[in-house]
Amino acid sequence: MNSYTLDEINDQPEIMEKTFHSVSDRSLKELKPGTILLFTGCGTSFYLAHSAAKYYQKITGRPAAAVPASELILCPDEALANDSDYQIAVISRSGTTSEAVEAVKTVRGRKNISTIAVTCNEDSPLCISCDEAIILSHVNEKSVVMTQSFSAMLYSLQLYAAHIAGDPAAWNELKTLPEKMKEALSLSEKVKKFSESNEWENVIYLGSGMYNGLAKEATLKLKEMTQTVCESYCSLEFRHGPISIAGTKTAIILLGSRSTVKYDLPLLEDCRKLGAAVYYLGPDLTEEDRERVTESFALPAGTADHHSVLAMPYVQKIAYYRARFLNLNPDLPKNLTQVVHIPL
Repeated sequence: MNSYTLDEINDQPEIMEKTFHSVSDRSLKELKPGTILLFTGCGTSFYLAHSAAKYYQKITGRPAAAVPASELILCPDEALANDSDYQIAVISRSGTTSEAVEAVKTVRGRKNISTIAVTCNEDSPLCISCDEAIILSHVNEKSVVMTQSFSAMLYSLQLYAAHIAGDPAAWNELKTLPEKMKEALSLSEKVKKFSESNEWENVIYLGSGMYNGLAKEATLKLKEMTQTVCESYCSLEFRHGPISIAGTKTAIILLGSRSTVKYDLPLLEDCRKLGAAVYYLGPDLTEEDRERVTESFALPAGTADHHSVLAMPYVQKIAYYRARFLNLNPDLPKNLTQVVHIPL
């Protein structure tokens, strides 16, 4: 059966390549020292903002944070300090999301704030209202759920971070991502068997740092396409209460990295003892460590934190294949539209 969603997942290597050239060819303003980069968006775009902020701060050494766009409307003085300078990166696939556009209007009058739109729609209210923009017009999704647009916009913001940092090593690592995405798409087919299992009913995604935003997005993709009961947590926080829900019908998927694996695997082992099936999605584990989990889903060889977006085809396919297994249409998820418009 043909599917917009699956096509858009599988097109990601080409989209990443075009994204690299789009950002490389764009002249972006430098930020003055001390400027806080505040990333914002709604839904998927907010989870993207979360990961982008973590990556930006790590690469540049400059302060960054993420807030939902609605917080800039409802309680701006709690999101913004009067005596600080901000660049606000407003993320919206369509550039028409009500809260994203309204957030820019809300902060426009503050003298210490500049704005940059991150969108796939050049002719949008968001682009018009922001001071500058990263425009990925080569991304034109037909599906309701965001897949390649998430990956492309996150990748563009990683490239932006490397540009602001003046870090050629980071830039060169990021340049390899489109080619690595081809391998990730091939390796990620391994998740199909997991998606078609009757052994689990609910899913927990875990992740730390920039991977926590990816875990949140993974949860949202599964919830959108399948209405599965699923949650996400910062990895080690799971022990502090939420672990009470781990049981024989629970699948726990941890998005990990080389820097956290020594903490990740003991956590998964503890959950496994409680009856949960536990899965590690990250750099390839040693043979010994693979025995500590139910199954591991390895990212391409040489994957580093610069390549965190390579986890996305895996979690996107988990949601897609699960929807098919449940006889649901991932192109037309329940209760959802491609853009949220509300009166403000």
